[in-house]
Amino acid sequence: MSVFDAFTDITLNFSDLIGTPIINEEKNKVGSLTDFFVNYEDIFPEVLALQFKKNNQVFYVRWEHILSFSRRKIIIRNESPIGRSRTFPKICQKKTVTNLMFSQFSGQAVEYPPLGKVILDRQIVDTHGKKVVRVNDIQFIRVGQNIRVTHAEIGMRSLLRRLGFEKLVDFFVKIINPNSKYLTGNLLISWKYVHAIPDKTVHSNVRLNLKNDELNNLHPADLADILEDLDPHSRDLIFKELDPEMAAETLIEVEPEIQPMLLKFESPERVADIIENMGTDEAADILEDLSHDIRERIFENIEDDEIQEDIQELLEYDEDTAGGLMSTEFLTVRPGHTKSEIMQIIQNEHDDIETLYELYVIDDSDKLIGTCSLNKLLIQNENLKVGDLMITNDIKCLTPETHWKEVASYMSKYNLFYVPVVEQDHTLLGIVFIDDVLPWLLD
Repeated sequence: MSVFDAFTDITLNFSDLIGTPIINEEKNKVGSLTDFFVNYEDIFPEVLALQFKKNNQVFYVRWEHILSFSRRKIIIRNESPIGRSRTFPKICQKKTVTNLMFSQFSGQAVEYPPLGKVILDRQIVDTHGKKVVRVNDIQFIRVGQNIRVTHAEIGMRSLLRRLGFEKLVDFFVKIINPNSKYLTGNLLISWKYVHAIPDKTVHSNVRLNLKNDELNNLHPADLADILEDLDPHSRDLIFKELDPEMAAETLIEVEPEIQPMLLKFESPERVADIIENMGTDEAADILEDLSHDIRERIFENIEDDEIQEDIQELLEYDEDTAGGLMSTEFLTVRPGHTKSEIMQIIQNEHDDIETLYELYVIDDSDKLIGTCSLNKLLIQNENLKVGDLMITNDIKCLTPETHWKEVASYMSKYNLFYVPVVEQDHTLLGIVFIDDVLPWLLD
């Protein structure tokens, strides 16, 4: 006898099943279905147990004790063990959780929360569509003698189904517009792309583990968009799980007003790790919005003294000036350096250089005395000195006090993608790139 002898459909919806009476073999009512416990370790989670209520008490029965399952009724064995709990104890078996990303407790039972509590009416991250959505329903599919979660459902039709109005609305839509996309356009998100974000009510010893290929492979700009759409609690949950490099790249892309919020509950050590993985100009922009005391604690944990010094120098300038916009990550050479020596320098220092189009030639006092394009250098012989190739006349540069509007105008006038920033005595301080000015132009 199959569990599904009284049920012929292949797919099932969560909202259609809730409230189904659960009875035993003697037809005595045990309770009414309220939720499902599923194996969150699976990509498409298998149902482990049913949660039900009786006399306002919450219980669960394991799936293996179910004799018959349908929308009309669920029959369980007479002697079925009944658990009384709002969570389901589960021993995690795998080393890597692949979906819903719950942390594992090796050798310990994890108290899984019920599926609906985690997913329904919650914000989730659709890593395929790269957006934040709210789930109205959950779709299951029959697989052998069990059912598995396959999709999260969003959109108006799934909401109407939850409210009990789907059939009524469908009836009128078929009369008014039988070809309406509403009738066929169920908005489904494959479960393998779903990352649920539990709120503070989810059991404390189950947390989301977002260290996975799906989320970490998102472009930082897409992940930033997702964070901006989330509530603060959910935003923090995701950001805390990012490695320092991904956190740095994402933080740069997030709107400025949200950046301090993401760092608010991070430790100074963690923020220092993030800061060390971004450009000094970007780091200065972010740290500028933090209090002096917090900045000092962060600086104490930055291990690279040069990075710390560069950031502190940038913080001395107003953010809307060339000094505040410039990057201190650029390549300088001496006039006596040959092409082969410069290529070796580039090889050794390329990780610390933001963008490399132009070589800046300085003297022993760090004064800018010439420039040379990398393209021009590459076609020369190995022993040619850059001092014999550099341009020394009419070097385009700005002072650190130059307002950003003047910077933009200057770069537009001379069609520049980058411009050096120098002191009055021509000491080279940094480089302003066109992408440093663009946010101000677009604001």
